[in-house]
Amino acid sequence: MDIQRISEMIDTDWLRTLSNNYLHSEKGIITNWSCNSIGAVDKNFVTGGVYRISGTTEINSGAQQSWSFILKVINPDPLREDPAHYNYWRREILAYSSGLLDNLPQNILTPKCFAIDEKDNESVWLWIEDIEQDQRQWEWDDYGFVTEKLGEFQAAYLLGKPLPEFHWVNQQWMRSWLNECYAYQYQPDIHSKRILLSDQKVAAIMDQFTQLEKWINDWLYSIELLPKTLAHQDFYEMNIMLNSVQQQEGKLTLIDWQFTSISGIGEDLGRFLGLSISRGQVPIEHFKMYLELFITSYMKGMRKTGWDGDEDLPRFGFLAAFALRSVWEVPKMLKKLVQNPESQESKKLMLITELQMEISKEVERLRVNSILKKLY
Repeated sequence: MDIQRISEMIDTDWLRTLSNNYLHSEKGIITNWSCNSIGAVDKNFVTGGVYRISGTTEINSGAQQSWSFILKVINPDPLREDPAHYNYWRREILAYSSGLLDNLPQNILTPKCFAIDEKDNESVWLWIEDIEQDQRQWEWDDYGFVTEKLGEFQAAYLLGKPLPEFHWVNQQWMRSWLNECYAYQYQPDIHSKRILLSDQKVAAIMDQFTQLEKWINDWLYSIELLPKTLAHQDFYEMNIMLNSVQQQEGKLTLIDWQFTSISGIGEDLGRFLGLSISRGQVPIEHFKMYLELFITSYMKGMRKTGWDGDEDLPRFGFLAAFALRSVWEVPKMLKKLVQNPESQESKKLMLITELQMEISKEVERLRVNSILKKLY
């Protein structure tokens, strides 16, 4: 939805009430306000846009006070009406309205939701706290910090913090996401496949991917037997609000809880590494270094919280979640190679999928040699 349309749909009396409540003023008068689009226009299938609504209000004394909200527009989606769907369209709405996000372990913070506005067109507008974050590039220590905090957060549920029992919190997120990947998966025709297989590197990736697909059901079964924790499932740079003051306090703010699930330990970590590699945040050439940083820091957080379980369990969840991103990215690579084998994106996807195939072998070894004995 474009900015002009959003601005026209905002009720100024509603906005005045909302901003006055925020400023603890009963009679404030808005003197100016604006609407600006932030982030991607369509973050996923159910997001109609994210906007910053900001302005100034004249309060009783005549002084001007500034305010700002994040407006997230969520659109109904008949293909995502089932709470078992990984992207159930009402999940983040319910995460806020249920109070779930007010009862997370102390080191994890979330923005306040000031209002949930159900529109006549069936869209839902979330009016959310505008959180400050550092405007800077991520550094090595930042990745260590946030993965340690993730470990602390998720270990709390292994040590007795009750898991939510809401029906809309997905309990087979990875399985649902993979089903969606298959629904959109590119399949090369016979001619294109012959050309692709003529390249030894591409043929090796395709061959290993065929083997990985044979392992998927066993992997999913093992993942679903891992110790359970609350998972974000979209834990990556865009949804982690780096703030130096909070970091000094050992706290972390996360946004966008649309994918909230109960999942196996390590899953969030694997998706984080996969997304960071795919988006170019983590250099491909330093993959192994970051892989060890992620799991070492995550385990440090878990141990600090008091979990003394077997490290193979979160390591399996971590590596499996990373390798399973190939179900989306191998077909994407094949499509890009057919379109233009010399493009930078094609070459980047080849490097990424080679890493995923390498890790897939480690996942299966770990499952056979360790996980089978410890979970079954």
